[in-house]
Amino acid sequence: MAIMYPSALPQTFVKKDRGEGKLFQLLKEQLNNDWIVYHSVYWHGKPSPGSKRRDGETDFICTHPKHGILIIEVKGGVFITFDPITSLWTSTDNDLQMHDITNPYHQARSNKYALIQAMTQLPGWHDFNDDQISHNINIGYCVVFTDVNRIQGNLPFEAKKEFTLFDYHCQQLSKHLVGVLDYFREDKPFSMKLTQKIHQDLQKAYAPSFVLDRKLSHWISDEEKIVLELTEEQYRFLDLIRYIPRASIFGCAGSGKTLLATRKAHISSSKNLRTLLVCYNQILGEHFRKFAFDKENLIAGNFHPFISDQFEGSLNESVLYNDNALREAIFSKEIELFDCIIIDEAQDFSAIQLEILLFLLKENGMIYYFWDANQKIIQADLYIPKDIPPFVLDTNLRNTKYIFDAVKPHYYQGITLNHRGPLGRKVSITDPVDHQNKAELFSRLRSEINKLLVNDGCKPKDITIITMKSVSRSLLRDLTMENVRFTFFENECAENSIRIDTNRRFKGMESNIVIACELDDERSMANEELWHDMCYVSFSRAKNHLIIIPTDNTIDRFIP
Repeated sequence: MAIMYPSALPQTFVKKDRGEGKLFQLLKEQLNNDWIVYHSVYWHGKPSPGSKRRDGETDFICTHPKHGILIIEVKGGVFITFDPITSLWTSTDNDLQMHDITNPYHQARSNKYALIQAMTQLPGWHDFNDDQISHNINIGYCVVFTDVNRIQGNLPFEAKKEFTLFDYHCQQLSKHLVGVLDYFREDKPFSMKLTQKIHQDLQKAYAPSFVLDRKLSHWISDEEKIVLELTEEQYRFLDLIRYIPRASIFGCAGSGKTLLATRKAHISSSKNLRTLLVCYNQILGEHFRKFAFDKENLIAGNFHPFISDQFEGSLNESVLYNDNALREAIFSKEIELFDCIIIDEAQDFSAIQLEILLFLLKENGMIYYFWDANQKIIQADLYIPKDIPPFVLDTNLRNTKYIFDAVKPHYYQGITLNHRGPLGRKVSITDPVDHQNKAELFSRLRSEINKLLVNDGCKPKDITIITMKSVSRSLLRDLTMENVRFTFFENECAENSIRIDTNRRFKGMESNIVIACELDDERSMANEELWHDMCYVSFSRAKNHLIIIPTDNTIDRFIP
């Protein structure tokens, strides 16, 4: 795999410029690590005696310690035309919109000489002039048309086939890029020593410009726009089940189950149907209650408080939290039934609890179960009815590609998962901390939080710290940090505060940034399936960035 600067492109750019995005990925995948590839390079050359200044900006520069340097200009578009009479170039994009484009061969050739001049300004190269560099280092250029296999019309004289690549050349890029450089070599005795030196010196000079990352807060803003677009697409699934009164919707983490559940509840209640939107978890239940606050015909929340409300708070807790006793109490009480019941995170409910909810549905009412069998961290067994139509949501839309790749190894349900959405940042896996050393864990947490708040410009509300341990066993309640507020294991997060919670309590929710720690939960370490479920739930809560702090007794079994 080639060394790329930057290592990845934002999806917003890839979507905007498909040609460059496509070639970037092909170069990264097909070239070996002898190649260094720079994308979107700009340099500012100083004028030399007797010549004017040459500034340059090119799509790609590829350097190789043996073959030399190659300037690449990319032109995307499903149709490319050249008019020899007017010398005008046009490109037609995927939406069949025609655009005038600059002569790519003029661009590539001009950028070659601009780069040569810029090289004379590099440390250790001041004694070389343009001609000396040209005679000692093989420098070529080419034009790549990523989406077409021919040009309509006659190519201009300067457009040689030897340095023109079409889409079919992109299947063997390494071979064809070397071929282009061999064409420019013309059996000249270039200096291998200087070629290797410039290969290294360009990396020293230009790489820092490209590895400077954007603030994470800016990435989050851009990625949110993409996820919103994908969410609107996902809502079309509801059209699919519009006339299906009962359905079992199985979806992987990040597939939009909760968004679909809330949208379905809103649609149902707006049609004057008495609707219940219910889950098991308290935090998600509080989110549902806020969602339903100003909506008529919609009751929402988590299971036990909802049931308690039906008894106006008179139900004893010994009955409320005893499934058999609760069923008897419900079945003997007259309760207004629902036209539609939507159960989110249905895998968390016991068989009797689901039976109670079904009892509260009108005879011809609608009921929808949203669930994920890979999140069985509350109930060990599944009680989803098997006699209703199943639907599968197998595409992750919430998490970035890097987070999805960290979650996927912990998925074992046998369904092929897909991903659509932004690429994001690489998952950060820190060095392991001593599982018995609270001070070391807290020091690591403070360091990561400081980087997020100070360096990345993130806000406390963007960050959630998730532990795999229970509230009683977690050390995190003692965490303090100067000028930083924490909300510990509460259903609502205080303003301008970082939330700290267990993965069991936070399941069904999401956060822009998640720091996962205290992975050495005794129950999950003793049960491989539960271990994967716990990792799967914890890591998939992160939308934009995931930081994992492993412990010394989990690092060997940890699957990033």
